[in-house]
This record gives sequence, C-alpha cells and structure tokens, in this order.
Amino acid sequence: MEKLVAISGVVKSYSETSVLTGVDLDIAQGELIVLLGPSGSGKTTLLNLIAGIDTANSGEIVVLGKNLSTMTDLELTEYRRDSVGYIFQFYNLLPNLTVLENASLGLELKGEKLDYAKVILEKVGLGDKSQRFPAQLSGGEQQRVAIARAMAKSPALIVADEPTGNLDKNNSKSVRELFKEIAHNATIIIATHDNDYLEIADKAYELNEGKLIKIK
Repeated sequence: MEKLVAISGVVKSYSETSVLTGVDLDIAQGELIVLLGPSGSGKTTLLNLIAGIDTANSGEIVVLGKNLSTMTDLELTEYRRDSVGYIFQFYNLLPNLTVLENASLGLELKGEKLDYAKVILEKVGLGDKSQRFPAQLSGGEQQRVAIARAMAKSPALIVADEPTGNLDKNNSKSVRELFKEIAHNATIIIATHDNDYLEIADKAYELNEGKLIKIK
C-alpha cells in the first residue's frame, strides 16, 4: 500500500517537559491506526502534529508527500481544510447550527455543495435528525455528527482524539463499529486509552516515555 504518513525522529516538548522524544511511524493509505496510552502520554500532541495544528521541535512529518515543517501558515491552513478531518473528544459542535449545518462546515469552507453531508448523515444513522440542534441529541448522536463532519469533506486523513471518552459502553461500541465501516474511505488515526479499539485496528501502538511501541 502507498505510504500516506511518514514520521521520523519527531521530538516535541513544552517548556522543560518532554512529551515526544523521538517518534518514528509510517502509515499506509487506508490503514486504521490506534494510539494507546494514558492521559498525558502525548497522544493528543502527536495527533496535533500530524494534523498540522502544532509543530515539532525537530524531526520530520511528511503527509501526502508534503513535509509539514516546511509549509507556510497558508499552506498548513489549506492542508487542514482539504486533507484532514479532526474528530474531537468533546464534539465541538456549534450549538446554534443544526445537525446538517454542523456536518456541512468542512464543505462550506471548501466552497463545495452540501449534498454529500446529507449522504454522510444517512450513513451514520442521523438522516432523520438533520434539522435538530446538538442539545436535542444524545452524546452518542453528537459524536456521530462530529464523525460525519470529518467525513463529509472526503479527507485523505481522519484523526480522532479520544472519540468515545465521554460515551457509555453501548454508544462506544456503536462508534467503534462506525469507524470500522468507514475505514476503507480514509486513513484513520485514533488516540485512545480504550483497549477495545484493538479489535478494529490494523496496527496499534502504545506511547511510552515519549516513544511509540508497536503492540499489534
């Protein structure tokens, strides 16, 4: 399979606290990767570096053949807009927008038609709730809206930060099954402390003392 992400010797620290101390990772197109580790282990930091939200102190991150460390702010903005779908633990839905409007945000930023957002909402089981507002949904439904928003712009890469950290057991299982279903449409990287994600992972790694250890 074609390599989508290539990470080499990545180091990241904040003030005097080392978070990543030399991370190496290759991810092929279409793979579903799980990053395990407790809170504070650096999972979110690594996701943010791959997503172009943060920058490494040293090392190299190449995504889709582009070295993120050499990109301008404008190029990084375009990369995040066009190539990355980010799913947050706390959903980050806009409360004054409907389900459809939230799911369509990425398409609107790209100046594209919103029809595909309707298709994706059907895929995640929310087609009949497109005109509701986030407060009218359960936690599991809100997370599915967040997943639909990430999927709607057809990104090459989807990154998810503790996507079921605030959900009960049944909703967590439903979201994991949804990730497994959509994995063939994009490369997916999920950061979590939930070992149940090992069931759906093509490969899995644990962050330990700033380095990645392959566990699957």
